[in-house]
Amino acid sequence: MNNFEIERFVLDNAVRYEGKAEIGSVVGSLIANHPELKAKIKELMPEINKIVKQVNSMNIKQQEIKLKELGELVRPEKQEKTDKTPVLKDPKDLVVRFAPNPNGPISLGHCRPGLWNWFLAKKYDGKYILRFDDTDPKTKVPMKEAYDWFIEDLAWLGVKPDKVVIQSERLEVYYKYAEELIKLGKAYVCTCDVEVKKKLLQKGIKCDCYDAYQTERWQKMFKGYKEGEAVLRIKTDLKNPNPAVRDWAAFKIVDNNQHPLNKKARVWPLLNFASAIDDHEFKVTHIIRGIDLSISDDRQKYIYRYLGWKYPETMYNGKLLVDGVKSTSMTKALIASGKITGWDDPRLGTIRALKRRGFQPEAIINFIKSVGLTRNDTNVSMDALAAFNKDIIDKTTKRYFLIIKPKKIKIKNAPILDVQVPSHPDNKKLGVREFKTTNEFYIQDKLEKGKAYRFMHLFNFIDKKYDSAEYKKELEAKLIHWLPVSSNLVNVDVLMNNGKLVSGLAEHGVNSLKVNDIVQFERFGFCRLDKKEKDKLLFVYCHD
Repeated sequence: MNNFEIERFVLDNAVRYEGKAEIGSVVGSLIANHPELKAKIKELMPEINKIVKQVNSMNIKQQEIKLKELGELVRPEKQEKTDKTPVLKDPKDLVVRFAPNPNGPISLGHCRPGLWNWFLAKKYDGKYILRFDDTDPKTKVPMKEAYDWFIEDLAWLGVKPDKVVIQSERLEVYYKYAEELIKLGKAYVCTCDVEVKKKLLQKGIKCDCYDAYQTERWQKMFKGYKEGEAVLRIKTDLKNPNPAVRDWAAFKIVDNNQHPLNKKARVWPLLNFASAIDDHEFKVTHIIRGIDLSISDDRQKYIYRYLGWKYPETMYNGKLLVDGVKSTSMTKALIASGKITGWDDPRLGTIRALKRRGFQPEAIINFIKSVGLTRNDTNVSMDALAAFNKDIIDKTTKRYFLIIKPKKIKIKNAPILDVQVPSHPDNKKLGVREFKTTNEFYIQDKLEKGKAYRFMHLFNFIDKKYDSAEYKKELEAKLIHWLPVSSNLVNVDVLMNNGKLVSGLAEHGVNSLKVNDIVQFERFGFCRLDKKEKDKLLFVYCHD
């Protein structure tokens, strides 16, 4: 898409919203009318932002003239949404599982497989298992709170698991299967030096541990060997083209583990072993697996072959990479250092943070559906999610005035008025807000000498002198918002997405809001009421 087309969308948006184009709405309109741009929206964002700034620097008359010059935007008829849920060959008795590591709460990127498994279960009337892959008590140490967080966040998204499984509570099950594989001669305890073993595997050569008597060596992993001295390996084809598949490690020893639910165990299954066993035991029929873990199929199929099991059908998806979203390990470090307040800090991409900002479950679901289930990594912008959210909340959200860093001015000859201002530009059911004005107002805009301004829904003025009540195109007046100087205005803090607080005054009507209510502060953005304090209200910024 060229800049000419983008400018038409921006101008159309500005003209429809009183002279101010909103980036989230523009992006949403672009994607809705040109779905092929979804994958390219990240690279287009700098140019879109540039054009939005240029258009917003014009007055509304200039915008209207420019839009006519470029040609009115023609929208295609709204098409029915297509179902992107994969068509399965054999969906009978379908069982899927979402298997997160609870080392932090669920993020926007990680909820992609969680939701797509749910879409499959709903479409094919199957069962959904939430399985916590929590058997790494050293490098990905689980958080005790995260188990409940996952259940809560998934419930908020509408996901209701049929069964919840915690792998750290099933160690005896994994030991049983390990012993069975040892008896079958398909697994062995390896005590070789790590680097030596690596070279042997690369050459496809057996080590001395391969044919040793295994029962005693397995027992010594529980009482005898120290961490790093022994691992249990699954025998595979030592000539496999991929060295990483050859005799892969299935169990390791962890001394002084930090697991919040099981601090006594010292022999722990690795992901591929525990996952293979559980997928069989819980009759999982279909797996959605990250393309970066496709090697897991090759490894786990050896266990299935040895034990005579049927391997589930596997579908692959790439990573969902969201601009500006920090990794779990980075977030933990920032929280520990005090640079971020917690897992619901608005600077994060966790579901808890998005919920706190005012994003709706339906918006996240629609966003994940739009991205689809593809093998390729997908780069997305938070602006795309914001567009989906705005589409849901815009029509039912009340508008209010908020003045940041208010400055008091007097308008000469201003009439005393009792004014009714619509709570929404289109939805009349939301009613009106009532103001009593004199000649004193709070504003946040910097006024220029000789330039015409119009108080939204009120009157025009030039050089702080009243001009006229009706809207006049010929004045080319800049639209600004306002508050009457009054004792009933409300102190407001807004926590922004960069972690900073901005303060200002809001109209008295915000006092009737309840925590979690979402509003749109005109010419500022959508915000969610986070806390009501004695002398002020704290909001969290969502998006524009």
